[in-house]
Amino acid sequence: MKTVTAVPYKRAAAHRLTAGEWEVLSTEPPSHLPAVLSGFDYGSVLRLRREVIIDTAGLRADCGLAETVPLLAAASWSSPGTVLRRGLARIPISDGDDACLVELSGDIAGSDIAGALHIDTTVLVAIRQDSGTPLSARHAGAVLLRERQTIQLDSSHSFFPVEIVDFSKGYWANPEAAWRLSWNVYALEQPFLGSVRLLINAAHPRVVHAVSGESPNAEASAIRSAIYFDTAKALILGALANEDFIECDGDYAEGSCGRIIYVMIQMLFPGDGIRGLAAAANQRSDYFSTDLQGRLRLFWS
Repeated sequence: MKTVTAVPYKRAAAHRLTAGEWEVLSTEPPSHLPAVLSGFDYGSVLRLRREVIIDTAGLRADCGLAETVPLLAAASWSSPGTVLRRGLARIPISDGDDACLVELSGDIAGSDIAGALHIDTTVLVAIRQDSGTPLSARHAGAVLLRERQTIQLDSSHSFFPVEIVDFSKGYWANPEAAWRLSWNVYALEQPFLGSVRLLINAAHPRVVHAVSGESPNAEASAIRSAIYFDTAKALILGALANEDFIECDGDYAEGSCGRIIYVMIQMLFPGDGIRGLAAAANQRSDYFSTDLQGRLRLFWS
């Protein structure tokens, strides 16, 4: 049986909020936020702006709130791929007008989102109320009206978490190393962006340049290819050596470490079963590693 969730106070009708489209200000020229966002990776920043008109008189009437009750217009976001939720903007709604125009704006880091992005525009009670009608909202933060927009993130672009750190301190890795993949093969159910990090040695200028996002020369392309192969190999071999990964056979939540590695394996070895691949990696590790080189096209592009 479907469960119906209701709040213990009156909420406003959806038409009390008239919202323009979200604008992406971090592109040149600025553009409307599309339903599928392409070209946005781990190091990007999504800068957004939106204007909304709130029928404050109608909203207060719907909710049984007096004109003296302070209200807020707010925007927040959440991403199921990272299980993160953050505020984007909070603006007081002017008193005494039948309608109020507000501008909401803020930034979202690419490192915080994966899979999909939900952006909620809401009208809230600003402070606790001790008076009003029996069914009027009383607590600060009570949501009187909510509108949600969902954006899918184009998975063909890299959202891999990369961090440039100082290896000279010794606890990250050998100070002379170029990179290190930090992850926990026994935490495959955790969000990928929360459990996997590619650490780049800040004192290694050639490698830092190669991963900086600038147009790569031949050397940078080769370094990227080596990092890509080494990282994919570590993830795939680590997962195939984990009996829990083999038993689950891809039965992980979207955006989890286990699910992303499973999809990667399916793309590289279409039609091959996980248990058979695990046996091949264990019994003929040299051949499997060479096969992986070819499938990942090491140094070919």
